[in-house]
Amino acid sequence: MNRLFRITLLTLIAAAAMPAHAIERSKLVSYAQSLKGKKEAELKTAIYNLTRNANTLNYGSGTNCTWWGFYVTDKDAEGYVIDRYSNNKVKFGSRGSAASGMNIEHSFPKSWWDGSKNQAYKDLYNLMPSESDANSSKSNYGMGIVTTVKFDNGCIKVGTGNGGMQLWQPAEVWKGDFSRGYMYMATAYQNLNYEGEGLKSLQNGDYPTLKEWAYTLYLKWMREDKVSQVEVDRNNAVAEIQGNRNLYVDFPTLAEYVWGDSINYEFNPDVALTTADGDERYATYNPSEGGGNSGGGGGEGGDSGNEGGDGGEEVTPPVGGLLFNEPFDDITDGNNTSNSGSGSVWNGCDHFPSVTAAYQAGGAVKMGTGSKTGSITSAAIPFAGGTLCVSIDVKGWTTVEGELDVTLGNKKKTVEYSAKMSDAFETATLTFDNVPANPTLTIATTAKRAFVDNVKVWQPTGTGITTLTGTPQQTGNAFFSLSGQKLCTRPAAPGIYIYNGKKFVVK
Repeated sequence: MNRLFRITLLTLIAAAAMPAHAIERSKLVSYAQSLKGKKEAELKTAIYNLTRNANTLNYGSGTNCTWWGFYVTDKDAEGYVIDRYSNNKVKFGSRGSAASGMNIEHSFPKSWWDGSKNQAYKDLYNLMPSESDANSSKSNYGMGIVTTVKFDNGCIKVGTGNGGMQLWQPAEVWKGDFSRGYMYMATAYQNLNYEGEGLKSLQNGDYPTLKEWAYTLYLKWMREDKVSQVEVDRNNAVAEIQGNRNLYVDFPTLAEYVWGDSINYEFNPDVALTTADGDERYATYNPSEGGGNSGGGGGEGGDSGNEGGDGGEEVTPPVGGLLFNEPFDDITDGNNTSNSGSGSVWNGCDHFPSVTAAYQAGGAVKMGTGSKTGSITSAAIPFAGGTLCVSIDVKGWTTVEGELDVTLGNKKKTVEYSAKMSDAFETATLTFDNVPANPTLTIATTAKRAFVDNVKVWQPTGTGITTLTGTPQQTGNAFFSLSGQKLCTRPAAPGIYIYNGKKFVVK
């Protein structure tokens, strides 16, 4: 076969295997790196800084205008408009022309700010095609639960809520979509000055911006209605046009770190669940799992091994499925709790045959000295190539003197930690994409000394949890659902949960 033709054919096959609008997990994680280690208000502002600038289309119909964008973002496979405000079936005409009987609907009406036709006015994440009667009935009301219905077209309801507030309510299938859209707007435009009807759903200021009743309801709807492929495709299509992303779609538990039950945990995009192409975990993600108490993904990227975890079932090492496991149990000399406890040289073991400035530390290894760095490098790990997870227990000297550089094959990541010699080890878990076959693992200090223990490497497939025997008491450790969501209390509803890295069954 002609080499050029073969390359072209392979390229076309690869392209055909991918959705028309998709992003790989590695690229998405790279895009979101500025969010790492942040939580609550600081995290929301980091999302704002990442998403606030968009190359928006001109408003209206015509080339490079809103309807020109809708032709890509809101057209189904048969050429019909995807209308989230009614059940009408209307076909698109030529690209850029408005569909018959349809309006451009703002989720956040312009009257919620000063009415200016700014970026928010033109942002496709805030705009969707709508049947005209639904658009006019919805008016400039906020989104909530309608108890007294004045308009119902079989898709949306408009009326008043329990407190007499004018509201509109989306169909069940779109509740999560609109909730994540409201979260995006309340973040990307947290700098706007809201007024009038908008102040019933929002408050001015960087945090929380959404009023408590609003974000509490939207978190509930977000958990009940997981991100669909339609929502993923729209998010990716808008991102291709505007250059920014709705990260509440990309990371389905991100909102929990901003407003929900994981606000005390640092977000970590490296291990967080995503809806990106290549993140197989999302196929088994169940946001309502855990008897309704679950909410957040504290288990995806928390700041300690017990409280934080790293991604629920996909990031916990699988039973019997470890490619590599070194607990350093053969090191019986020394200790890792005193200045003079780790002075004997360690020459390595079968798993780590190559070491530099390594010392015995009572079932652990001290790397480095007061004047130089240290490292340990494994033998080749039998692996065909792809995604691997690595977990390491780590703590510093009398103070934390640096970070850990972790290199797997040709992939390198840096681990920050806060535990000192007098503390318990904390667990750092990393996910490496596109790892080459038969990689070696190198763990190195960046400055002076650190202790490491319990190094594990595994491929993120399967349920990945062991069974916990007995009944745990709620101490400092947290319970998580299988999707990696942190529970507020010990679960009472029947189901399978994760506690201290092991499976806990409630019957």
